[in-house]
Amino acid sequence: MSTRSIAHLVVLAVIATLLAGCSSTTPGGTTSAGKPLQLRLVISSTAGTCSAPAVTSDSPASACDNAGTTTYELARPLGTITPVSVVLAKDQGSAHSVTLELNKADAGTLGDVSREAVDKHLAIVLDGRVLSAPLVQEPLTRAR
Repeated sequence: MSTRSIAHLVVLAVIATLLAGCSSTTPGGTTSAGKPLQLRLVISSTAGTCSAPAVTSDSPASACDNAGTTTYELARPLGTITPVSVVLAKDQGSAHSVTLELNKADAGTLGDVSREAVDKHLAIVLDGRVLSAPLVQEPLTRAR
């Protein structure tokens, strides 16, 4: 299995972690609670400096990652979740991981959306920027 595939599995495993009422912050990470995250399929991506404006509508759009180093072409949102907390770990080597604390309804939405996204990249969009776009290899239907 390639390093990139392993990194995607790690991201998916971390995203699927459903915590029960207690949020935590990874040292070196950032936390954002209460903001909605859009879940969108990635149509294509291009490495290099990105100058696309933040996504502000539900239409297909171009979006940058947080570092401004990748441009994503995104489809319409498949769903929106509002996690209790979002932790973006920065000290994970070359792989970035996102940990979400979700309520039961949002966990169900993530499961439904991930079923539609199997074998595709699913962008997690916060404030109009792509936090992560892992390859979904199986539906995220249970806590890990």
